[in-house]
Order: sequence, then C-alpha cells, then structure tokens
Amino acid sequence: MQGLPLETPSLRLRHFVPEDAAPIMALNAEASTRHWLPSHVYPTLEDASSRLVFLISCYSAPGHPQRGPYVLAVEHKDGAKLLGHVGFSPFDNEVEVSYAIAESSRGRGFGTEALVHACNWLADTFGVSRILAITESANVISRRLLDRASFVRVHEAVMMFQGNEQLVSRYHWHPQDNRGGA
Repeated sequence: MQGLPLETPSLRLRHFVPEDAAPIMALNAEASTRHWLPSHVYPTLEDASSRLVFLISCYSAPGHPQRGPYVLAVEHKDGAKLLGHVGFSPFDNEVEVSYAIAESSRGRGFGTEALVHACNWLADTFGVSRILAITESANVISRRLLDRASFVRVHEAVMMFQGNEQLVSRYHWHPQDNRGGA
C-alpha cells in the first residue's frame, strides 16, 4: 500500500504480520484495554491469531477503510518493538479510528504521533475527508489524546459502545485542518 511502512520521527506504522499475534494479545490483555476496549481482548493465542489473519486479509479485500477494517501496527523504530495499533473501519457512512498504545509506552507522545500520522496517511491514500472517533466520555486519557491529535469534540450521546449502553464523546478530524504532524 502507498506509503507503508510509514516512518514518523519515533515510530513505524505498518501492516500487521502473523508473527504479531502474541505481542498484540499481550498488549490487548493490559488492564486499560480490558477496561476501555474489552472487545479487543482475546481469550487465547488462537483467537488472537485468527483475528489477526482476518485483519491482514482486509488489506486486500475489501482493501478500503470505508468498506472494512484497515488496522496498522505501531512499532518503535528503535528495536522494532510493537507498541500498539491505529485502526480504521466503517461506521455509519463514516470512517472511525481506534487506537491503543502499550501502557509501558504511554506518556511519551507515541499515541499522538501515531494517530496524527496515520490519519494524514489515510486521508492522502484513500481520500477520506473526515475521520470519526468515539470514546467513553469517562475515558479522560483517550479524550486528551484526541485533543492533542487535533480532533474536535462534536457532541456527547448515550449509545451502545463496547457492549454497554453508555455516555460517549464523538470527535471529528479533517485533513485540511491538520497538516503539520505531531
């Protein structure tokens, strides 16, 4: 795909490979992911591998985030350690972003860097003119990350999210407003 792997000042954003199953399972088993994104937690390595095989297949079919998931691995350039993901998928005729960075790698700007560069890449590669982000309103860390990445909070609403009806904040990001990177 055009521009991948994407090199940022600290990170490399790339397609997932089957060998990422064990590291992504470990990342998704962290306490914050279990709390905020329970749908990303895999009970077994076989489940994680199966999900990863599916996500990898989506790079070619459907091959577009407006028709299916398109999830990028986020790794640190020094040592190529997998730090998390930035993913895009269709949601109500929009493209929604999701993201996660390992707890041990937070507080260093990696989440903002990954999100900003991935969103700019998506806009350039697929011509997406707006990206949606939805997070629990109580998830202050996620909301701060969205603010730093120049997402604009549109409104709050109660909706089904991560298997529960809850108050969420909806954000939008527009590429024309966000050139310059992290």
